[in-house]
Amino acid sequence: MTRRTYLVPLAIVWLCLLAPYHHTDAQTSIGATVVLEPQDVTVIVGERQQFIAKVRGVLSQDVRLNFSTEHADLVEVIPTSLVVSPGDGGFIDRAYEIDLEGVSPGQFDLVAEVLPTGLIDDAAAFIRVTVANSQPIIVISNVIGWIYFAAWTVSFWPQMIVNYRRQSVVGLSFDFLTLNLVGHSVYATFNCALFWSGFIEQEYLDRNPRGLNPVLANDVAFSIHATIATLLTVAQCFIYERGEQKVSRIAWGIIAIFAVVIVVAGILVGTDTFHWLDFLYVLSYIKLSVTLIKYVPQAVLNFRRKSTVGWSIENVLLDFTGGMLSMLQMLLNGYNYDDWASIFGDPTKFGLGLFSVLFDILFIVQHYILYRNRADSKTLQEDSSTTTTTASNGGSKDICAAAQTNNTTLRLQFGPQDTTIIVGSAKSVTLRLHGPLSAPVTVNFTQTNVTAGNEYVQVTPTTIEFVPPPVNFIDRSERVALRGLRAGIFDLLAHLSPASELIDQSQAFVRVTVAKSWSLITVSSVIGWAYFLAWTWSFWPQIWENRTRASVVGLSFDYLALNLLGHTMYAAFNCAMFWNGSVQEDYLRRNPRGLIPVLANDVAFSLHAVFATGLIIVQCCFYERGQQKVSYSARALMVVFGLVVLISSVLVATGTYRWLDFFYNLSYIKLAVTLVKYIPQAVLNYRRKSTVGWSIGNVLLDFIGGSFSIFQMLINGYNYDDWDSIFGDGAKFGLGFFSVLFDVLFIVQHYVLYRNSNYIELRGENYPGPGSVTTAPRQNLPT
Repeated sequence: MTRRTYLVPLAIVWLCLLAPYHHTDAQTSIGATVVLEPQDVTVIVGERQQFIAKVRGVLSQDVRLNFSTEHADLVEVIPTSLVVSPGDGGFIDRAYEIDLEGVSPGQFDLVAEVLPTGLIDDAAAFIRVTVANSQPIIVISNVIGWIYFAAWTVSFWPQMIVNYRRQSVVGLSFDFLTLNLVGHSVYATFNCALFWSGFIEQEYLDRNPRGLNPVLANDVAFSIHATIATLLTVAQCFIYERGEQKVSRIAWGIIAIFAVVIVVAGILVGTDTFHWLDFLYVLSYIKLSVTLIKYVPQAVLNFRRKSTVGWSIENVLLDFTGGMLSMLQMLLNGYNYDDWASIFGDPTKFGLGLFSVLFDILFIVQHYILYRNRADSKTLQEDSSTTTTTASNGGSKDICAAAQTNNTTLRLQFGPQDTTIIVGSAKSVTLRLHGPLSAPVTVNFTQTNVTAGNEYVQVTPTTIEFVPPPVNFIDRSERVALRGLRAGIFDLLAHLSPASELIDQSQAFVRVTVAKSWSLITVSSVIGWAYFLAWTWSFWPQIWENRTRASVVGLSFDYLALNLLGHTMYAAFNCAMFWNGSVQEDYLRRNPRGLIPVLANDVAFSLHAVFATGLIIVQCCFYERGQQKVSYSARALMVVFGLVVLISSVLVATGTYRWLDFFYNLSYIKLAVTLVKYIPQAVLNYRRKSTVGWSIGNVLLDFIGGSFSIFQMLINGYNYDDWDSIFGDGAKFGLGFFSVLFDVLFIVQHYVLYRNSNYIELRGENYPGPGSVTTAPRQNLPT
């Protein structure tokens, strides 16, 4: 919901309260008013856009509205002037349509001059015109804005998770935390006051007569969330181990200076020397100042400790992503609007992006290069004391628990069972022997899928001797160093000799990934989260467009039905693999050295997809839908899929199938749906010769997600020298590849084949007559 939506009820009340006074003025001084709507218009170079001039009130003679021509190099106004004549009884209530044709990119205010002056109130006779080079760049800029808003918002939580897991805040600078809390608090105060206080907003508009409130709802949400998240992190400092850390005197001195500035500004407001708006500007400058210095204490602490343990690198990566995308958005807007000066015109936003990126690069260098092999004593102690290893998502937890209850079995196991090493560097894993032992044994190691002299890692030591203790029961752990030799993915196996049936070696393996570069791993991780966010958000532009139009005409019901079926199958598969112990056990039995392939974000995405698609279908029950319905072809296809599910269920009930096979079939249905679901929408667009009703925002986000997914596979293929795996994950590759192909088709349909048809259809919907007008949404983006 936008800021304007929130302000509608307040505006109505305000107008009702002031209506008598305005009415009196209208009758005694200026009898009519002219308003240009919408007051914020975006025009594409070479295309046309309309706005409305509304004239209402008592008029005694003809007047002329002349539109300013000082920006004729940017837009052509058609007509450049118009004559307004009084109606019957001297009262006029009329709307005039004016066209704007983009000539070259830029931003300016188009003003209507009234001649003769004094007959019409022309205070609202202006519009803010933005001429852009490209509509797709506007959409991409919006998408980037929401991605970095999400990245910056989520960036607070990895630090809290790290603190919780370690039960310690050692390594996290208290100076950074304190300054961060001050900065976000004053920023939240600035945003809330300018967003909700009508008095302050009016003061801003008085200083900027043709301006718009610069604070949007997402600015308020971000700053409040940042303040709460920082407070929670501060609260952890009172609960968890913190060593000798405390807020330094330098930090207290800086905070005292900020406090003095705030007190002085408050006194100036109390003495009417300052206005409240000036006071809020002071708070925003404090926020900018905090941003410039808050990272210094953390960087110094890392340097002194020669370690980044305790300082979340995920926080840094998310902040880096947000800063880079923020600056990328500025560059795109600078090109699109030919407004390069504005890149430095918003010091707070540019400062947040630039200084965050610079410090994030420093933290990345500290973490991955300077102090990569350094760890604090607490982390080493925790790591060496780890004796029980489970597969990701607890896939082998039940197996380990069962083995622990059997004290008659000698058990050999690795921990962790999944590790990543860089070529040329070394990393250690733990090998544990637990159980009854009456004679000496030897452990040897082998690497899968290698030949002699072509190993992936160098193992040190090459063998380990275990001697039975006097009680003939051993519980001993040994560190095994692995040094990367060449990129690849393999299993390191431990073999106990002499062998015996009483030895449990089901956990005597570690999945090793040898990579060429940590930087590529980081890039791959960032890309993964980027396409996860893009695919997750891709459902909502369609929902919003349906709501804005109050119509689902143009949206294929076949596509919707197939999409709901596909996401439901995928959600069922993910939930079963993630939460059902018996299905996990069956998977691990078939893949003895495997890890559960479904992660928490897979479950979250699929459940969200089912919910969002279901919400769109609910919209189809309320909004205008014309003669659209699910076709017989789509119904027949869904019946076929239903029969597959039914037959699979019968096979499970008769013992022919196991539940894992059943859920595999559901995943195949999801893949099959992905291959066909876009066809009905593409055909509908072709038949209508229009894409109106089919959200291009949905398509662009899906295109970004699919492209990033494929790009991540290529990066991983190079980094791990594992090109075969690009086609090894059929579902993921199919989702990415086929989504991108159809998204390209939809983009061509929208921007090339049916561009003029879309314009004509939208004109017919939005401008059925002089009395109807639809305001263009503001292009402000999250900061």
